[in-house]
Amino acid sequence: MRHVSIKLLRVFVLFMEYRDLQTVAAWAQVRPPTVAYSLSRLRDITRDPLFVNRSGTLEPTPFAVKLERAARQILDKWMEVAQPRDAREIGADAGRRVFVGFSPSIGDPVITYILTALYENFPGHSFSACSVTAHSAIHKTFEAGELHCAFMVDGVDMQDSVVPLNIMATPRRLVSADRCRENGLAGRDWILLQEDCESSSPLRAFLMRHVSHCRETVVPSWQSQISLMHSAGGFCPILDFNVPLVTSDGKTQVLAPPADFPTWATVHFLMPRDAPNDVPLRDIMEVGASVLRDPPKAVESGRRARPSAPLVPVV
Repeated sequence: MRHVSIKLLRVFVLFMEYRDLQTVAAWAQVRPPTVAYSLSRLRDITRDPLFVNRSGTLEPTPFAVKLERAARQILDKWMEVAQPRDAREIGADAGRRVFVGFSPSIGDPVITYILTALYENFPGHSFSACSVTAHSAIHKTFEAGELHCAFMVDGVDMQDSVVPLNIMATPRRLVSADRCRENGLAGRDWILLQEDCESSSPLRAFLMRHVSHCRETVVPSWQSQISLMHSAGGFCPILDFNVPLVTSDGKTQVLAPPADFPTWATVHFLMPRDAPNDVPLRDIMEVGASVLRDPPKAVESGRRARPSAPLVPVV
């Protein structure tokens, strides 16, 4: 059996997840031809097409499905060996499952990297990500033990039992994949997340003031929001750190915001005031904040923290 590199396996696993050259290239911080070449190399090595086009949809071959399982196991083992000893020791004492909430507007790719960073820095704990849209009820989820902490955008639960910590302010951008991008907002489609419809959302207030007569489509996830925009057009409000992922296809553009558009969003870390002692919540906040403040830099730092990829046999 011939050998493949860790770099090829990373690209392959990302492509299995997103099935799109542009998205994988933006996430891996490489050019799309590099992704295509990596997949071609892997096809030559494995002597398998890996993906087949059925009615315009790329579907993995049975071998690709098996290869993904093996690749993820190899990458997990490699991270255990490659990460520094002091990082492995953080939080390695009493492990438990930690439930972390996220506002969907943070974006699936960034949430994925935050979870990856948490797994790397806290090997003694397991993590489960939960989507949080009802900001006003988060204190109830803390009290019920359904969440240990949450990374939230804008609206903050001001209950005495909740501790809100301000992580950062980030620009909010307006993007569209429409061919015709006129300046007027009237009669245009807005693709929103459920959190945008909360009464405390600045976007809700903006739309009620200015374009209440336009059509709104509310979707359950960031990935659905972007996919619908690409297929049907319309406006999408997104956070600034997600712009490279959305505009990498060359078809989506950032628009000049209209008057009174809420151009800034605030990202908070929320945790219960009576937090359990065996969950390092403030350390979790710092790890997540380092990714949120500069996702591309965090990805690059994680890559540089590991030695150059050696050859690893595919099993």
